[in-house]
Amino acid sequence: MLEVKKFSGTVKEILPLADIYMRSYNELSQNYKTAAEMALYTRGHFIKKLKTWAVNQQQGKEPFIFVLYHDGSPCGIMRLSEISADYRKISLQMTAIEKEHGFLDGWTIDRQRKIRYIDDPEYDSKTLILNQIYLAPEAQKRGFGTAFIKQVIPLLQQKGYDQFIVEYNDHNLNGKKFHENVLCAKKIATTTDFDHIVSTNNCKQLCISPVTIGISRFSTVLENIKAKEKFFQNREHPER
Repeated sequence: MLEVKKFSGTVKEILPLADIYMRSYNELSQNYKTAAEMALYTRGHFIKKLKTWAVNQQQGKEPFIFVLYHDGSPCGIMRLSEISADYRKISLQMTAIEKEHGFLDGWTIDRQRKIRYIDDPEYDSKTLILNQIYLAPEAQKRGFGTAFIKQVIPLLQQKGYDQFIVEYNDHNLNGKKFHENVLCAKKIATTTDFDHIVSTNNCKQLCISPVTIGISRFSTVLENIKAKEKFFQNREHPER
């Protein structure tokens, strides 16, 4: 049985989720990252990340973190948030500058990344950003991700939200397939993201990856999931 719960932020939940997050991230990244890069993302790294989410949630900064359970055990995590004001500050040149602040590989990161738009976005207060969605490798390709989205969207609709922005690394082919084929992400912009930091002689350098930004309406995603379910049901039971 699949069940969605709000992230509790307890150590009991964080520890297995850190393992899931790490294994899923590593599997998705292994085709385009070096062994040296992969070695940076230890279980401790993801424990620290989840603990930060838990603190932010307690402070009201992370209102939408969900955990997918399969037969009583966690097997996936999803995090969404409201889009920043930077996303809405689009210039006449169809660009925006987003201020990023974070903690990566032992360094504090501050930078301004440029978002280059290829289509006019329709952002409003009902728009969220899907920051992360990760499933344990053994839970992938079983329809769990689709079921996760299918259960979370109605919860967000109840709070008045009707669409989300998704960002996916162009090198992550599995993630790209999910975001475009299941989430119906309509490409609206391109940007970059930092993956890790190289430090030489006490100088730090960000390693940057290309990123696509898409936008999806919840109603469209649910309709797409319903159509896919109907297709597979008809294929399994053509007599119906």
